[in-house]
Amino acid sequence: MNPQNSNPAMDAAAMQNGQYMPNPALADLKDIIPPDPIGAWPWAIGYWLVLAILLGLIVFGIIYFIKRAKYLAPKKTAITLLIQLDSTTTNYPSEVNSLLKRTALSYLPREEIAGLDGAKWANWLDSHLPQAQRGRIGALLDKRHQAAPLTTEEATELQLLALSWLKAKAELNTPISLGSPFQHKEAV
Repeated sequence: MNPQNSNPAMDAAAMQNGQYMPNPALADLKDIIPPDPIGAWPWAIGYWLVLAILLGLIVFGIIYFIKRAKYLAPKKTAITLLIQLDSTTTNYPSEVNSLLKRTALSYLPREEIAGLDGAKWANWLDSHLPQAQRGRIGALLDKRHQAAPLTTEEATELQLLALSWLKAKAELNTPISLGSPFQHKEAV
């Protein structure tokens, strides 16, 4: 049956009688198969690049914070020990000096720090203090050789200077005032 030659009135009557014959051309058609839904995989290259950059930043951040924590560990330990020291004892300046020297040895080679004493040691400590606090720690540490203990004000000042030195953001470097500034440079 050709749909163009069919009589619409006859088709309507046949449908009412329940004797409707389907069009043979339509019988050969298959059901419509919808396409699969669009999935999230595989991602486009832009997503992979963003993910790689993000993972790289996370790994870099973790490594940075681990190294920073290891770098600051001796200072944090020294701060805890400094707070625990008894500032009323006669050997308080010696204990503070020893603590500062041990902390410096944690960061720099023994050859550069162990030989520093007196004015050279005080100058090196001063170089790592804020500008407003420089020039006083050496005089307070020199009192470790005296029989009389520090006064309460001096002990408090020494503790504050030592805490300031330990909390300083400046990275510890080689000692200064050891002669010519070109003395430590070596030919490459």
